[in-house]
Amino acid sequence: MSRRAQVLRVLCHAFALPRPAIAFLSITVVSGCAGGVDLDRLGTDRSIITSSVNQQTGQQLDTRVSDEAAIRAAIAAWSPDEAPPKTVPWVNANTGSSGAIARLSDAREGPRRCRMFSATRDSFTGNTRYRGKACIGEGGSWTVTELVQG
Repeated sequence: MSRRAQVLRVLCHAFALPRPAIAFLSITVVSGCAGGVDLDRLGTDRSIITSSVNQQTGQQLDTRVSDEAAIRAAIAAWSPDEAPPKTVPWVNANTGSSGAIARLSDAREGPRRCRMFSATRDSFTGNTRYRGKACIGEGGSWTVTELVQG
C-alpha cells in the first residue's frame, strides 16, 4: 500500500469520514499545492509607499518659524527680576513640537541686561539645537535678539 493510501486510510478511520469526503479533501489539498496562486499575476500596488513623509519644504519652513516663535515666547515670559530655572520647557500646540531652554550665562550690553541660552526643538522632522541671546527691551520684557541653529 502506498504512503498516500495509508494516510487516507488513517484519516478515514480517525475522523470517521466517508471515502468521498476524504477524496475531496485530498484533491483540494493537492490541487492547491500543484496549482498555487501566482502573486505576480496580481500586480504590485504602487499607491502604498512606506518610510516616506509627504511634506513640502514650505510646510517645514512654516513649522520651524512657528517653533522659533514659541521659543521666543517662552523666553519673553521670564521675569526680568528673578533668575529662571536651569531649564524651561516649551511646547508648540500648533505643530506638536517641544523642547527645553537652558540659561547659559548673563551679560551686559551697555545698559541692557542679556542672557545667552541654548534651546532644543524636538519635532516630527527631527531634533534641532539652537543658540541664542535674549535682552531686556524697552518695555522691560525679554526680547530674543539672536536665535541660530546649531
